[in-house]
Amino acid sequence: MDHGYKVFFPNIDLDKEIARNLAKIFNETGLSQMDFDGCEGSLSCGQGDYGVEVFAKEFYDHLDHTVLNGPSNSEPFYWHMNTYCNWGEPWYGGFNESMQQYRIDNQGLFDRNYLPHMLGWYLLTANTTLTEMEWMLARAAGYDAGFAMVVRYNDAKKNPNTDILLDAINNWESARRSHAFNDDQKERLKNPKYEFHLEKIADNSWNLYQYHISAPLVHEKVIKQPGEPVNSSWYFNNEDLEQTLSFRVVAEKGKGAVKDVVIVIDNYYELKVPCVLNAGEKLVAAGTDQLQVFDAKGKLINTYAVAKFPLLSKGQHSISFDCKFEEEDVPKLSIYFVTKGKAEAIKGK
Repeated sequence: MDHGYKVFFPNIDLDKEIARNLAKIFNETGLSQMDFDGCEGSLSCGQGDYGVEVFAKEFYDHLDHTVLNGPSNSEPFYWHMNTYCNWGEPWYGGFNESMQQYRIDNQGLFDRNYLPHMLGWYLLTANTTLTEMEWMLARAAGYDAGFAMVVRYNDAKKNPNTDILLDAINNWESARRSHAFNDDQKERLKNPKYEFHLEKIADNSWNLYQYHISAPLVHEKVIKQPGEPVNSSWYFNNEDLEQTLSFRVVAEKGKGAVKDVVIVIDNYYELKVPCVLNAGEKLVAAGTDQLQVFDAKGKLINTYAVAKFPLLSKGQHSISFDCKFEEEDVPKLSIYFVTKGKAEAIKGK
C-alpha cells in the first residue's frame, strides 16, 4: 500500500512461483529478451539481496532457450546470467540532455566488469532531429556500444524525418559493427563536445564528417546613450569549404526573454527572426530552410521558414547581432557558428 507504484509484493515462495510462470510464458511464446526492471521489489520478500538474486535465477533456470536480459540494479550473483546493463532513461530531455553524463560514466564500469558497452534507452519523438540522433550514434560508435530506442508509431508517423533517422541508425550501426572507425576517430567520437555526420558512399563504405563549432560569441544587454547602436559585432573564420550558414543562439542566463533576433552577415545578408527566446531556449539553423527553437530540455517548440540561407565561403566573415531586451533580468546570449569539416573516408573490415 505504501509503494510508489501501488504494486503487490509476494513472499519468497510466491516470488519463485511468479518467476517460474514468467519463464513458462517465455518458453511458450519464444520471447527472447527481458529486463529485470524493478527487480529491487524482491527485497520486500524479507530475504535481502538473496531475494533479488533468486528471482532472476529461478526464471533463468526454467528457460528452454537463450533469453537476453539486463537489470535496473546489478547484484553480484546476477553477473552469471546477465547479458548487458543498459542504464539511462530517455524521459527527461533530448538525446544529449537526458542522463547523458551518467550514460558515459557507465562505460568505465562496463570495461572493469567485462560487460558489453551499452548507452541506455533513447526516445524517438515527433520532433527528433538528425543532429541529435547522430550525436548519440557518434557516442555509440566511439564506445562500440549498443543502445535501445523507444519508437511509438504515432510519433514516427508525425516526424517528417523518420526515414532519414532510421537510415542514419542503419548507416552508423553498419559502420560500427564492421569496425570501420580507426582508433583516432573512436576517441573523437567519444567526446560529447564533438558532433559528426556519416554518409553512405557504397556498400561497406562511408564518409565521416566532423563539425567544427566556434567559441561562443556573447551578446548581452548594455546601456548606451540614446541613438548609439547596441548590436554586437564580431569576425568568424570559416576554415572549411564553402557551405550553407549554420548557427545556434543559446539563451543561457537570466529569467526573462529576448525577441526579434537580427543577424547580418558580411554587411549584405540580413536574417530577421520574429521569435521569442526564453532563458534556457535555443535557436538553431542547421543548414536547412528552417530555423528551429528548442526548449531547455531539447524539445522542439517552434519553427520558422527561411527563404534562403547564404553560402559561407572559406575565410573570414563579419557578423552583426542584435535583439530586443525588454526586461531587467534578461538572458545572456551565446552564439555558435557551425561548419562541416572535410570528408574522412572509412571502410568496413
